[in-house]
Amino acid sequence: MIIYTRSPYFITVNESGQVGSKIELRIWNGTGSAPSTATYTFSKPIASATQIENIYNISPFVKEYIDNVAPIYAAGDTDSTTMWANVEVKRFKETSVGSYTLLDTTTYLGTNGYTSFMNGYNYTNASNTFMILADSSKKVKYDITKSIPYVNVLINPAEGDEIKAVYKDLRGRNSIDDFFTVTKGMLKIPLTTTSVKYKKGNTVDLVYNDVVVYTFNVEPICEPKYSPVICSYINRYGGWQFLTFFKTRIDSINVQGSNYNLLQDSIDYNTSKGQSKSFNINGKQSVKLSSGFVPENYSDFIQDLLLSETVLLDGLPVEVKTQSTTLKKSLQDRNINYEIEFDYSFNIINNVI
Repeated sequence: MIIYTRSPYFITVNESGQVGSKIELRIWNGTGSAPSTATYTFSKPIASATQIENIYNISPFVKEYIDNVAPIYAAGDTDSTTMWANVEVKRFKETSVGSYTLLDTTTYLGTNGYTSFMNGYNYTNASNTFMILADSSKKVKYDITKSIPYVNVLINPAEGDEIKAVYKDLRGRNSIDDFFTVTKGMLKIPLTTTSVKYKKGNTVDLVYNDVVVYTFNVEPICEPKYSPVICSYINRYGGWQFLTFFKTRIDSINVQGSNYNLLQDSIDYNTSKGQSKSFNINGKQSVKLSSGFVPENYSDFIQDLLLSETVLLDGLPVEVKTQSTTLKKSLQDRNINYEIEFDYSFNIINNVI
């Protein structure tokens, strides 16, 4: 099961006769085994003889072990092990003060995703083996001159499991099978190939043990006028999402400094020096991008983008300056286009110390 660490995930101990409880939390990255000692240990006494339930929210502690920096476009099947974390939870019943009995041990995988209010309590992906961190219901549009987009799949396979991607053109022909290494970790599965037979688009079936689990529709676009920008961000599932802004780009700069009055050298002052001067001047660049015409269900992509904690434009870190936007409907808005503004998250003049 997946813990989406931007939302609470509760561990409950509610056993008859308990006077308190304890949980041991072991968290680690990669494919190794759990640490021998607990990463965190939490304990609570019961509130009263009639209120014995103890609840622990473990999400903030798992989130500390997850770090999303940048997508990997280079050759290779796996993304960084810091994109996800292993979690082992041991629950204990306190039978008398200081005396504990182990109830059970449960393992999870954690990502930097979130759940919605409507998902309710402890919502998770029930699968323990093949968990896609993307939405297969949306058509993926990408610039044909840029890097091929991919989806992240978190896997915890059993021996003998098989994973492959089956690419086909829009007529269901020219099939290409691509097999992936079956080992615990975060896969990145390309959504298309360089085959010229897919120049009008393709589908890709993600197949797990001969069962089609997800199907994506992919559309390449050749933009003749503008220079498309790839926006990479962590989506609600904790995986990399790629959204291409195909149309207009407006760049701007914002400069700030501290202004002070100068003390003149003498009463017969030098008029070239002026009476005031700005110090510690630095600036940041901003950019406003237009998506071009997109389907109505792209509103989920826009929502995830505005809520994301990690966003890059063509590989450069940015912060989403747009704080609100209308999630458009085709019936009202006809052709749907989104304009989003970003601030590059670094100063123009290097002042890193």
